[in-house]
Formats: sequence, structure tokens, C-alpha cells
Amino acid sequence: MDSDVPVVTPIVSELDGVLPTLVASLPTRPLDRRVLPALCVGTFLASVTFIAPAPFFPAIARDLGVGVPLLGQVVAAMLLLSALLGLIAGPLADRYGHRLLIVLGLVATAVCLLVFGLAPMFPVLFAAALAGGLADAAVLGPALAVAGTYFAGSAARQALGWTTACMAGSAIIGVPVLTALGSAVGWRGAFVTAGVAAVGGAWLAATWLPHDARHPEGRLRLGAVRDAYDPLLHHGPTLRLYAVSVLRAICWYGLLTYFGAFLSQKLGLSTSQVGLAYMLGGAGYFLGSLVAGGPLSWIPPRPLLVGGNVVMALLMGLAFSAVLGPLGTVAVLPLAGFAGAFGWVAIASLLTAESPAGPGTTMTLHGSLFNLGAAAGGSIGGLLLASAGYGALVIGLPIFGLGSALLAWWPVRRGFQNPVGRADRG
Repeated sequence: MDSDVPVVTPIVSELDGVLPTLVASLPTRPLDRRVLPALCVGTFLASVTFIAPAPFFPAIARDLGVGVPLLGQVVAAMLLLSALLGLIAGPLADRYGHRLLIVLGLVATAVCLLVFGLAPMFPVLFAAALAGGLADAAVLGPALAVAGTYFAGSAARQALGWTTACMAGSAIIGVPVLTALGSAVGWRGAFVTAGVAAVGGAWLAATWLPHDARHPEGRLRLGAVRDAYDPLLHHGPTLRLYAVSVLRAICWYGLLTYFGAFLSQKLGLSTSQVGLAYMLGGAGYFLGSLVAGGPLSWIPPRPLLVGGNVVMALLMGLAFSAVLGPLGTVAVLPLAGFAGAFGWVAIASLLTAESPAGPGTTMTLHGSLFNLGAAAGGSIGGLLLASAGYGALVIGLPIFGLGSALLAWWPVRRGFQNPVGRADRG
């Protein structure tokens, strides 16, 4: 039993009724009833690959004889690889079918988690980052593409909300379950169990997702991959949305990266209390995704994007000001996550509706740029923290979030018309 692994009991009562609500919200066609659950399982498992290792770092470091900072580079490598592989995964999904890429990504998820659990030394653990990066690139973007294009109208917005919510579900359900399991069977047993679950997720995706296999003529050329991005590179509104995503990623992940250290060093919270704060933040993001795709689906996506980014930036800045005290600061995080989820659902809706390129290419490039923004946020936040302390984060990083809101609103104020002559729906 790993004594260093924190045990967090899942808040089952808060999630009671979530699955029945999901099933009840699905369309009536039998295939439709299977597509959305398969997407949700896929994004949940792929996200677990990135979130699950951190709680086990102390136990892994002790057993493998390495330092915790070195283990942190495994997750950083997965993010970087995901950003790079996403540039190829998108065009491949549009060429050969989104289902194929999602299934391959979930197989890579299983490989990554199984290798994590069986790795005899750090180099093997680090090698698993290649599979983890492929998992993120091949699952998350194509899954959002399927959710936004397979369904129509309000059902598409609802599907995007559920698919996004299940990414956050990896923090509020996956991590507590794995840490509880790890306390009983050790960190290796927890990762192996998660890997076996990912194998089941791959089978589910292969059997439940729509058969969208293409039959392209000729062999894949590097030029064809490059050509897939040409419509995006010449479409100003889509490029602006990508810039919005990068700016909001800098704000959100830059602040989230140092929130745990702030709670511990400045407010004196224990490790278990910090873990609870992050779980509450994930719950806020989960609920925000559902609300954006359901009760607030009548709001056009662009105002939802602008409002969500503004509120998220201001609340995260308020949290780092420490004026609310420990309880108030912890309470702000789920509210910020709730608002931040609006931006993700809204920008996914806009991209799938307005992009001139294939949906797989569009969404995987969006995921790659978002990961790069997240990495930049961590770096910028670190520089601000090193130069002027936590107070510098209160102003320095929310500026990026407010800038993303301004950039998102600008096309509407200028009366933008999209390339096919329709007024901008956002």
C-alpha cells in the first residue's frame, strides 16, 4: 500500500443522476444513443492519461529512485508531443475517418497507462509519453469534431457540452477513483487497471462510433497534410479564434499551474485540502460544460465565449489576491471553472460551424495550439512568480484572459461576414 498516495473519496452524491441525464438527453435513433456515450468515455480516458500521474509522483519517485521534478517532465513531454502530433492527426482523421483515429488514440491511451504501471525504470516511463501524446492528439480533437458535426442544431451544442464535460470528469471522478485504488493495490495496480479500462474504451469506440471511413485515392503525401491547413491559414476569422484559444489557455493554465502552491504556501492548506480544491474546480468545469451545452444553448456561442473568458479571468485574479481568505479562495475556483467551460464549448461550436477546413484538422489544430498556450502560461506564470511573487499573477495573467475576450468580440463589432455570405451566427 502506498502511504504517500492521497485518498480522496468521490463525491458520489454530487454526481448522482448524471448518467441518467446523459441518456435522457440523447436523440432517439439507436445509433445516436451510442455515439455520445462513446465520445464521452473516450475523452474521459484520454484526459486521465495527463491528470492521473501527478497524485502518484511521490510513490513513483520513491520506487524508481528519481525526483518528483523529473517525473513532472513526463507530463510536459506528453503535452508537447500532443501539440506536434495533432498537426498530423487532424488531416489523417479527415482523410481516413474520425472513428479510426479515436480508436487508435484509445489504444495508445491503454499502452501509455499499462507502461506506466509496468515500467521498471524511469526511461521506460518517459518513453510512455510518446503514446500519451498520441492519445491526446488522436482522441480529443476528433471526438469534438464528431460531436460538432455528427449531430445537428442544438443537439450538436449539447453533444459538445457533454464531450467537454467528460474531460473535466477525469479530475473529479478518475483521479479520486485511481488514488483510492492505489491505496489498496499500489500505484502500479492503479495504472494497470486504468490501462485495461482504456482497452474497453477502444472497443466501445470501434463498435459504437459511426463508420465514417473514407477511401482516398492514392497514397498520403506530405503535401496533402500541408494542403489540409491551407484553408485555415487563409481564413482570418478562424485564425482569430485560434488566437483567442491560445490567450485563454495562457490565462487559465498559467494560473491553475500555481494555484496549488499558492494555497499551500500563502494560505496554509494541507495537501489533501489542495486536492479537494482542485476536485471542486473540476466539478465546476464539468457543470459549466453541461450548462453551456444545455440550458444556455439559446445564447449564441460568441457572446458566451466573451462572457465566459471575462468572468474566468476576473475570478482567477481575485482568487490569487488572497483577500477572500482560504475558504473564499477555494470557493472561487469552481466558479472560475464553471465560467471557463463556457469558453471551451463556445469556441468548439464556432470552429465546427465556421471553419473552411475539415473538422478533424480544425479541432486537432485547436487542441495543439491550446496545449502550446497552456505551456506558455506555465512559463509566463513562473517568470512573474519568480520576479514579483504571487501578486504579479493577479494582474499579469488575467490580462491574457481579458485580451482573449476582446479579440473574440472584435469580429462581431466590425460586422464580419463569413466566406459563404452568411452573417456570423456567433
